[in-house]
Amino acid sequence: MGLTIDNLHVELGRRAVLRGITASLAPGRVTAVLGANGAGKSTLLRACVALLLASSGQVMLDGRDVAVLPPRERAMALGYLPQDAAVHWNMLVRDLVKLGRLPHGDAGTAAIAAALSATDTAALADRPVRALSGGERARVLLARVLAGEPRWLLADEPLASLDPLHQLETLALLRAAAGRGMGVVLVLHDLTLAARVADDVLLLKDGMALAAGPVAEVLTEANLAAAYGVRVAILAQPEGPVIVPQAAA
Repeated sequence: MGLTIDNLHVELGRRAVLRGITASLAPGRVTAVLGANGAGKSTLLRACVALLLASSGQVMLDGRDVAVLPPRERAMALGYLPQDAAVHWNMLVRDLVKLGRLPHGDAGTAAIAAALSATDTAALADRPVRALSGGERARVLLARVLAGEPRWLLADEPLASLDPLHQLETLALLRAAAGRGMGVVLVLHDLTLAARVADDVLLLKDGMALAAGPVAEVLTEANLAAAYGVRVAILAQPEGPVIVPQAAA
């Protein structure tokens, strides 16, 4: 049944940040959440994992409201990587990644090793977190989420601190996870990378869903002009489309 967003409204203070979002996200697929700054992308992900409560509407996981799921069950099902994830203690990388196993209540040795390997952070396992670069820390935090073996991974700008090689490797990792049945939801700013990694796109504008569906149907010149206020050129390439902003719309 997947992750279903049903007429979701979220207010922060007295400001409506999300207004009537409705979408169905499927497991085994990568969904890119796109939109200009302030469109509501991060708020949507936080509402999907019940870190923000809806003013009205709901988010359903396999037909059950995520806001009323037992916290342990929700944490095991929904892995969340925030944009500004902070590490408050200068622990070893290995110990930080182990925290991903807390909802399971086990050591999860194999899962931890697999997560470190998948994110190219095994060589960092015995280093303190504060000795890492920003990009290294971002990969370690992704490893912590993956170590929990969630059914869904929701990541807010997971490529922001990464160099080009690790961006591509991370996208390949997430595509492979979707291929094994995980639902992957990514907030991205790079339209070209989004077009190449995603199966589906949820395009937001001013807290509302401007368009939703398969990449080719949503990432059109007209939709992108409406969402971002820029004219774009979409160039076909063997590796996938290249989306180039041209001028203000």
